[in-house]
Amino acid sequence: MMARLSLYTIPLLVVILFSSCRKETGAVNAKAPENFSEVFDQFWNNMNKRYVFWKEDSTDWDAMHRKYKPLFEGLDFNNVSDLKRSVQYFREMTANLMDGHYYIRFTHPVLKDSVVYPSRDRKQRSPWYHNAYNYSKVVRYKLDPNYNVGVNSSTSVTFGTIRQNILYFSCSYFYLYDAYTSGENNNVKPVLELFFNELAKTPSPYKAVIIDVRGNGGGDISDLNFLVGRLTATPLAFGSTRYKTGPGRLEYTPWIGSFITPVKGSKGVTIPIIALADNYSASLAESVTMAIQEMPNGKFIGEPTWGANGPYASNEFLYNAGPFELNSFMKVQTASAAFRTLNGRFSESVGIVPDLFVPFDPIAMQEGRDPILEAAMQLFE
Repeated sequence: MMARLSLYTIPLLVVILFSSCRKETGAVNAKAPENFSEVFDQFWNNMNKRYVFWKEDSTDWDAMHRKYKPLFEGLDFNNVSDLKRSVQYFREMTANLMDGHYYIRFTHPVLKDSVVYPSRDRKQRSPWYHNAYNYSKVVRYKLDPNYNVGVNSSTSVTFGTIRQNILYFSCSYFYLYDAYTSGENNNVKPVLELFFNELAKTPSPYKAVIIDVRGNGGGDISDLNFLVGRLTATPLAFGSTRYKTGPGRLEYTPWIGSFITPVKGSKGVTIPIIALADNYSASLAESVTMAIQEMPNGKFIGEPTWGANGPYASNEFLYNAGPFELNSFMKVQTASAAFRTLNGRFSESVGIVPDLFVPFDPIAMQEGRDPILEAAMQLFE
């Protein structure tokens, strides 16, 4: 579940149009493909104009055209074996795309159980790969007895203290603002209110605050200011974002600074702020982690994150880049903008590097220990 990008107002910018090897148009082709030649053309052209990382990505998209266009033309659209073979071709074409959000879901009836997910495939080949883990099973034994849990249909949150002097907060997905402002009764809002009240105390009676986003796959971008905006009293620069201005492969805006805006009345937090994240922390969870890293009192402990930092908008008509669909055949999820860190580094595909690396330890977890959380706790003994 990835970030629902809010609609930004982009100022009018003068951009340089770089030439590419093939003719590019901005037209959206809504016609359902009737053969594999049309499938390939629609897919290749949409990727050519809507993929946001062509300037940095190592994939030679023109070479993919030369190799795979004849292969697709040799497939029979009405043959089950050929339909399944096309999935493998798509997997090969996109295997090295750096976009951590990139995902193909097939809507053709024969292929409805097939997906193409390059970043997941790469993760599974990594020596550090492990299955997703529900850390709450262990964390709750580390919390003081009066901890609070809130759950609704979109997220679950946990708030408590550790040794009475460390604040702890976690959420499974970032739909906090939705829960907090919802007119419907839910038990997430009271937990958020408890956390925010303790966070705002000045001077703080606590030694540190831990924000745990391990296993958090992202959510609504409004949560970035809603949560992190309570940790700072002044605007916080944490990176920059680049958009596409048209259908040309390299038609981009200049890099635009990304900032955390403090919530109204925030006095910030002066005690140490520790972000915990793991290989499954993705999208908005990575943005929260990056923002905390940029704070003078912030630190990230855990594993490198998933590497899906480019903002993603589910509505394909909002931007010149991002998701698209081949009618009755596939839906493609891809980032709507590119993001880089404050020092200009791309963490797309590779993930955010922790300040203190602590690998996942399945044996320790089975024994009721949590090495990542314990590493944070040890800083304040």
